[in-house]
Amino acid sequence: MYDATVKIIWALLAATLMLTQTHAQSVSENECAMGVHAIIARGQGGGDDLNVLSTLSDLILKQIPGSTTIGLPYDHKNVLNDTAKLHTVQDGAVLMQQYVQEYVKSCPQTMIMGAVLMMDSLCGTSEIGFFFVAPLAQFYNSIIITAIAYGDITYVPGMPWNVGNCTLGIGRVDQLLPRMNSALCRPFASSMHSYCDYGDAQCCSLYPEDGNAAHHGYVLKYNQDVVNFIKQGLARIER
Repeated sequence: MYDATVKIIWALLAATLMLTQTHAQSVSENECAMGVHAIIARGQGGGDDLNVLSTLSDLILKQIPGSTTIGLPYDHKNVLNDTAKLHTVQDGAVLMQQYVQEYVKSCPQTMIMGAVLMMDSLCGTSEIGFFFVAPLAQFYNSIIITAIAYGDITYVPGMPWNVGNCTLGIGRVDQLLPRMNSALCRPFASSMHSYCDYGDAQCCSLYPEDGNAAHHGYVLKYNQDVVNFIKQGLARIER
């Protein structure tokens, strides 16, 4: 169904991804994915590197033959103070870029397609108070077919890549950090979906006061939509 072209899917879902160590993802030639390669970055908190996003991983592996997935091994538990969070945002974004670049080097005959991702690794940082991260080189806009974020704190209303019913983008004052230069995302705009629903305190609204249910509901509500979006990207490439 899919040729030997490897399509990388970055999965950097959730608001702030954090990391204090560096890694790379070199693979042997016979390990290059035949479908898509999904690098999935979960949100903050305890548990393993996939956590609830294991459901997205399973769906990709089931519906897109020849695919591989990996949970980005950033330090998602390191949320003890604001300084730690800022460092981890920077290091996590750089780590994702390194994973993409290393995978390209490992599979030189392939085209890397796509992502479900943390916005800072693609667009760089332009939020007030964040440490600097440069945008991913525009070269990759011909390689990335899918770039996804769930409940992203850098959400800005009115962007063409927004999906969901949020129109406000006010969120929690202590968490919402809107992107100040969304133009840096535009080279990747056709590949991006940023999901944000009303009631998600990370990206939209404090209300209703229901334990931030909207933020925790994306995996059930949108995982299939994400996989369909990946398939659409694959279909464009394979025509």
